[in-house]
Amino acid sequence: MGFLVWLEATGLAEWVRSSIPGYPSMIALHAVGMAVMVGLSLLIDLRVLGWFAGIPLQALQRFFGLAWIGFGINFISGSALFSAQATSYIVDWVFMTKMTLVLFGAITAAILQPAVVKAGPSGVVSGGTKAVAALAIVFWVVAIVMGRLTAYL
Repeated sequence: MGFLVWLEATGLAEWVRSSIPGYPSMIALHAVGMAVMVGLSLLIDLRVLGWFAGIPLQALQRFFGLAWIGFGINFISGSALFSAQATSYIVDWVFMTKMTLVLFGAITAAILQPAVVKAGPSGVVSGGTKAVAALAIVFWVVAIVMGRLTAYL
């Protein structure tokens, strides 16, 4: 807990917690990062599952880089938000569930990225790849719900 107490005492944490632009700017960046990462991930996941068949699966591989940029924005803004209430968040089961699901969502994206490349022009993916895409949808959607609940529970 010593590290978390120290983290809450940093200038960044104080800025997020107390300044007029701190919290709103970090939560706005977090929303943008989430929209980019999760939005693109859901599009790719749904395409892997057979939706939007008119879009070649291979054409979507270029969006992985942008999705990872969104993830990076979320990592930075989320870290700043966490720093403001680290000792509370670390023992909050809703927050910890959210973080676990975000980790699983990132892992599924990392698994799907080479699978999409490997599918090539045919766009054919294995049943296992489809299962990973379905799990990814669940992970991201529940992570978003848990993130919203963090503010209320």
